[in-house]
Amino acid sequence: MKLPVILLLCTHSIISFAQLKSFPESEGFGAYATGGRNGVVLKVTNLNASGTGSLQWALDQSGARIIVFDVSGIITGDVHIPHGDVTIAGQTAPGAGITIVGHLYTTYGSDTNNIIIRHIRVRPPDPDASWPSSQHDGIQFSTANNIILDHVDVSHGADENIDFWGGANHITVQWSNISYPIYDVANGWTHNKGILNHRPCLDDNSCDDSSLPGGFISIHHNYFAHARNRTPALSVGPADVRNNVIYNGREGFVHHNIVASDEFNIIGNKYIAGPSISLAPFWFDPENPAPPILTEYWMEDNLVEDPGVFNGVVNNPWTNTLFQNEYTFACCGIVSGQFNQSGEFDFTSEGSVSITTHSSNDIEDLLIQQVGAFPRDIVSRTSINDLQTRSGQWDNFRPADLMEGLTVLPPPLDSDNDGMPDSWENQNGLNPNNGNDYNTIMPSGYTAIEEYINGVATAMVSDLIFQNGFE
Repeated sequence: MKLPVILLLCTHSIISFAQLKSFPESEGFGAYATGGRNGVVLKVTNLNASGTGSLQWALDQSGARIIVFDVSGIITGDVHIPHGDVTIAGQTAPGAGITIVGHLYTTYGSDTNNIIIRHIRVRPPDPDASWPSSQHDGIQFSTANNIILDHVDVSHGADENIDFWGGANHITVQWSNISYPIYDVANGWTHNKGILNHRPCLDDNSCDDSSLPGGFISIHHNYFAHARNRTPALSVGPADVRNNVIYNGREGFVHHNIVASDEFNIIGNKYIAGPSISLAPFWFDPENPAPPILTEYWMEDNLVEDPGVFNGVVNNPWTNTLFQNEYTFACCGIVSGQFNQSGEFDFTSEGSVSITTHSSNDIEDLLIQQVGAFPRDIVSRTSINDLQTRSGQWDNFRPADLMEGLTVLPPPLDSDNDGMPDSWENQNGLNPNNGNDYNTIMPSGYTAIEEYINGVATAMVSDLIFQNGFE
């Protein structure tokens, strides 16, 4: 693979670790997660559920670590992250990418923070006794903070596809495909939903535990397909919901167990009615209870496509008479006074990296080209086709062969086993026979191994990786 050499030239001193984003394209509240920066490089050399050389083995190690892959294909079994300070670089899997047919999760109450995950597909099996429907999430990160999920594919959750439970905070989910939550399991559970960020209520039914803050979450440039609601559902802010496409869902933004007065940007999203249900009443569903009166929303350039009912951009829904004639606010007391009058909220002072914003008229085409884990598998390709053809249903779509259309390739030559191919090291002035130069600081400020995996991800999305071959 002839990856582009990425040199971010600095006119000042070398950027410090504290100033670096997770990777150049990271944005939002999770954009400063360092993952495994300055740690060891661990290679996944087999697709086993456990044991030496497996992904689980690499995650079981403590300390900062960057995980790369010498294999591609399907890992069958749950994957547990017991320790934070980790980067999972799925973009390095040669050829077919990585699919986890299981759950990817952290333990509730554990100090598992600072996680970067890119280009991984998570597709759990149906609920069972160990993962009942009410707890059956594809990705479940509890009481964790400083997390970024980038170009991740998640499907087949029976509760939510992604759940940040227990006050998890400082999170970004970006450029990800969140599709096909399970609609109807054997027990009649119909809970096909997208993303939940929830601050828990305590045993005394109070919901104000500041030690589990939640919020500080950015959900941007994602594609939600066939999720009834929670696209996303957030219990607390500050939060930025921006440039997402929601297809064949019923409700757009959901407030869930609202526990504090906070601020929410809802900008540049596109809501598209599908074959399964009408959008109405789609705008808000606070569920329970009504939001505190000091909660404020800024809404701008949200495009609704519901043929025969409403087609157009909604900025302030409280002043859009045509919109109000067709849609009502569901459930609980959201009032016009909660619309912020002064413009979108600036969250940069609260640790968020500004999010590149696109027009809602352009966002569908952009996500069709770039969203999700690459290469796209049969589930991802089908979900994109559903959007393009305005087809598909709420159902339990689960292909028999998740490897259909994917090709496993050998890994590139890496003589010193440091996670960087010889060809890339030669191009970038490193020694392909020195296994300790992966933490060399490059002109960009990133370490050499970060520079390599970042370049792979950038090339993969632009499809250069497949034009040039994988070495």
